[in-house]
Amino acid sequence: MYQEERLLKILDYIKKHHAMSVMDICSLLHVSRDTARRDIVKLVQEGVVIRTHGGVALPELQKEIATYQERLIDETDSKRKIGKLAAKLVQDHETVILDVSTTVQSAAEQISAKHITAVTHSIDIVGILSGREDLQVYVLGGYLHARNRLLFGPSVIEKLRELRADKAFIGATAIRADGLYFPYEEDVSVKKEMARRSDQVIVLADSTKFTSKSVYRLDFDFVDILITDQEVPIDIREVLHHKNIALIQCEEKDKYEEDDKDES
Repeated sequence: MYQEERLLKILDYIKKHHAMSVMDICSLLHVSRDTARRDIVKLVQEGVVIRTHGGVALPELQKEIATYQERLIDETDSKRKIGKLAAKLVQDHETVILDVSTTVQSAAEQISAKHITAVTHSIDIVGILSGREDLQVYVLGGYLHARNRLLFGPSVIEKLRELRADKAFIGATAIRADGLYFPYEEDVSVKKEMARRSDQVIVLADSTKFTSKSVYRLDFDFVDILITDQEVPIDIREVLHHKNIALIQCEEKDKYEEDDKDES
């Protein structure tokens, strides 16, 4: 098959699925990884797709895949409130997995439990916790993704398979009625392994995630608790109830605390 034919097939797939990984290209077109990468370079040069970690996506997803620093600035108050509630769930001597997420990072900053073991592949969370002498930090090693401030690669999942954690705190790029969504295929693989290796999985997501879009899905079956800052859309709320996923809302929590103060 000529390159022009392959490029047309790749574009057709991306228009339907919004993104495509290197492995998707290899599987669909029966080509080597080197050939798939050459095709990606050609499409990027022509400006019809953008390169993502592990593949390509439509240009309109560029706004969605903001840098880690940009996401950290947005919705800081909401992230702080969600992180505060999440941090309270961590108990002394527990092992907790902390995902690469600006909201999870806020939780890491507010953890008061002592003698915990924190497992993460987030460069920033390592920096936050490294100054504490009352806990251990286990870094999931791999290649450095400087833009998103994380370590990635097969070794991250391999190391996760050797662990057992009490809790895993994960983020999400988007949340829909059929699950959590992420921009990269590897994100889902890592989140799945975090969930498999943890007794309890807690998703931290501000309200913007309920109107966002992304590509790769993680089923709600992996989730035990969802912490968010505002009212959850009714279709998602019904799914959470059906799957026995506990929902914690910051605004409701604040209201209850104010009511308690008024009564006293």
